[in-house]
This record gives sequence, C-alpha cells and structure tokens, in this order.
Amino acid sequence: MKKTGKYIIIMLAVLVVLGGAFAALRLLPTEDEEADSSSSASSEASASEPILDKDMAEVASVEVVNQEDSYTLLPVKSAGETVEFSLDGYEDYDLNTALLTSNVRTLVELKAVKDLGGQENLNAFGLGSGAPEVTLNYTSGGSDKLVLGDNAAESVGKYVLKDGVVYVISGVPVNLFESKFSYFNTELYSVADRMEITEDENGEEKETVGLDILYSMTLSGTQYPEPVNIEYTSRATSNYLITTPITAESGNSTFETLMTALKTLTASAAVDAGITEEKLEQYGLSEPEAEISFNMNDSEHTLAVSAEDAEGNRYLLADGRDVVYQVSGATVEAWAESSISKLRMSYVWIPNIKNVKKLTVTVDGDQVHAYHITRTKNEEKSTESNIQYDLSIENAGGEAVDYDEGYQPFYQAVISLAVFSQEESSYSGTADVKVVYEYFDGGSDTLELYKLADSNRYAAVLNGGFNGQVRSSEVTAMLDQIP
Repeated sequence: MKKTGKYIIIMLAVLVVLGGAFAALRLLPTEDEEADSSSSASSEASASEPILDKDMAEVASVEVVNQEDSYTLLPVKSAGETVEFSLDGYEDYDLNTALLTSNVRTLVELKAVKDLGGQENLNAFGLGSGAPEVTLNYTSGGSDKLVLGDNAAESVGKYVLKDGVVYVISGVPVNLFESKFSYFNTELYSVADRMEITEDENGEEKETVGLDILYSMTLSGTQYPEPVNIEYTSRATSNYLITTPITAESGNSTFETLMTALKTLTASAAVDAGITEEKLEQYGLSEPEAEISFNMNDSEHTLAVSAEDAEGNRYLLADGRDVVYQVSGATVEAWAESSISKLRMSYVWIPNIKNVKKLTVTVDGDQVHAYHITRTKNEEKSTESNIQYDLSIENAGGEAVDYDEGYQPFYQAVISLAVFSQEESSYSGTADVKVVYEYFDGGSDTLELYKLADSNRYAAVLNGGFNGQVRSSEVTAMLDQIP
C-alpha cells in the first residue's frame, strides 16, 4: 500500500475516536444543568406540600367573589359539635350543607400539582382582573387569598395564585366559579309509594306496593283558559274523571304519562331566592303559563312554570318555597303543555256493561226503550279478586233480549260514540236522544244528544255538562241497532 493511503486510514481512525469522545462529553451535564435539575426536583417536592395547611376549625369565614356573584360561607356547629358550613343570610333555606362543608374542606387541604413560581403575565393564566377570588379568614385573625384561573394547559387542574406564586391545583370546587344558588338543593320532592295490606294464600297479612292514586288535580294558567279539574272516582271506568270545564272520562295514556312525571321532581338549578313581585315579573312567573295543584298518594304539591325560553328551559315555583328554580321543558311537558283533548278519553262515556242494572234509551222524547239486567255470578270463572257475571236482559214488556245478538252489540254502539270536536255549541229544548245508565251499586249517569241546526253533528251533554260534538252518522248507527 502507498504511504498516502496509510495516512488517510490513520487520520480516519483518529477522527472516529475524537468524535466519540466529543459525543460522550456532550452527554455529561454542565454545572448550570445540574443546578437546574436540582432546582426542578426541589420545586416538585415543595409542590406536594399543602398550600394552606389549615384545619376546618380554624376557618371563621370564606368570602367568594366571582363574575356570577359574591357571598360568604360561615361555620355552624352540628348537634355532634362537628363543624359544618352554611351560606350567610340563607341559613333558613334548603341548602346542600354537605356540599358547602366539603368545598371548605377541599380549600384548606389544597395541594399543588406544580409550582410555576412568580409570573409577570397573569392574564395568560386567567388570573388577571376579574378572576374569581376566595378569601379564607381565620379565627386567629389572619387570612389567605386565592385567585382562581383557567384550566391548566400542561396538566389536570386549574391555575391558582397565592402570595404571588402560580400553582397548578387539581380538585378546585366548581361552585366557587358559580353563584351562591349552586349550593341550594334541587331535589324538590318525591311522592312515596302507596302501600297496601294484602293476604297471601296462608291468610297472613303482608305489605305490598300498590298503584299510585292521583286523588285530585287542577290545571290552570294561561295554557288553560278554563281550569281543568280531574278527580279519582269509581264512577269512571278508568277511575279518573274530568269534572270541569267539561264532564268526561280521563285515565288515558297521556294521563298516565302525566302521573309518572308528577311522582318526583328535581330542578336543573336554583336561580334566585327572596321572591318579590319584581322577580316574579323578571322570571315570567307573575302570570304563569301553567300551574298545577295535586294530591298523589295523600302527598299534596303545587307547581307553576313560566313559558319556555330560547333554550327550552322554564322557571319554576314549587310548594310555596321562596326560591325560583330552572327546569328543562321536557321535565314538566306532560302537564305544562297538555289540554282537555289530550287528557280525556275520546269516547263520550264508557261504563262497564257488567255494572249497568238498567239502560233506558229515549228517542225524540217519546220513544222509550228500557232494558232490565239481571246478573248472576259465574262460579267457574270467578276468583276472590275478580268476580265474573253472566247477564240476562229483559225489555220493558218483560220479554227476553238476546245478550250476544241484541243487547251487547247495541250497548257497544252506545259507548262507542266518540267526540271529534270540543267546540262549544248552542242547543236547547228536549234532547233528540237520551240515554240513562242505572248501576247495581247505586247512582246513575245521563247522556243527552242534541241535533245541531244546519250540521251533521250532535252536541253530547253528560250529566248536564257539555262533553263535545259527535257525528250524526255514529248516532244513526247506534239507533239502528236498538234491539
């Protein structure tokens, strides 16, 4: 090999060795880097220490000022001498004391995730002018002030400023960014189940959950120009009867949905307290869009709601409480957006055929068709809780009327008369058709049909109260089936 080639190889080997040594030196920390590393480790260690390091018993008050509100939390002693917290000036309201106390406990036990030291540009952390401030005053006379900022960008938590140092702290209570009303309880009521005492096959009594009963209900407000009253009664097949402004059977699927909605009520939020006429006007409650008072399972409640806002929410008053709540429209829709036509059965009147002792149909005032019914217990089909009857029918002349071919189809036509309009109509004089139901357990109901002038309709009047309009074709079909 030539000498030139040997020198080139030797030089390349030297460069490789020198390059490796230089790289190794680059990996070693400098004195500055060692100092920075030591400082960082010290910062992380100090950040794990409590920010306040106080005890609940040392807190005399907590003052909160944010963009929504300003208020003060004060300690109170429970029966067991445990320190709890309440809202200054609102101690007599239904407050979530557990939440208040928990938030104060969280404050005194705050620990930082990171210590970011002093920062010149506090606005970058949401800690500038207008940021929420929390001042903890102590029984010893001292105090601490915390400024609450934005969500931290580099880790979970929020920026918090204390004594000129910015920390990242997780678990800062969200209520401190909200109004005092975020501490109000929003569970307004829950109707207890109705319990029944029953006997098992051995004759032993036991308590079981029975069906809910809505004993009475009144709907009013601008949604209901005339108040709607519904009561629980055995007169109705479904046990629910609209008594005003018309007489009609209720208890349909819409009514059942309404009952379910009334069983319990929780608001989305409390928005104000200390109700005045000005506040009622402010929240659209001086003239509520809908009001309801009801008795379910012997639990009575009264509610009122405003019209929906642009987001579909309503303001609500409940049971005379001195608080304005907010609820979603869907929560109260079943009763706040209903109507008679939705709550009533579509049929004029539908008594059970097995309950009618006598049926009398009078046509044109003088054509009387009377049917006397005798019922006999069917021993084979009956049980203790469900008695079945066989019916035998005679007309006014004492002649037997076939149940399957004559009476039952006619009775079905009578109770099938359906209301297709709630429009009030003018009628007078003697009814064109009059149907009287008399019952085995006493009492009676009277249905009168008045032919409307220049119309193919009849006005249906139940027990003297307007029920609705029915089609003439249905009345004619019914009369054609008179046995």
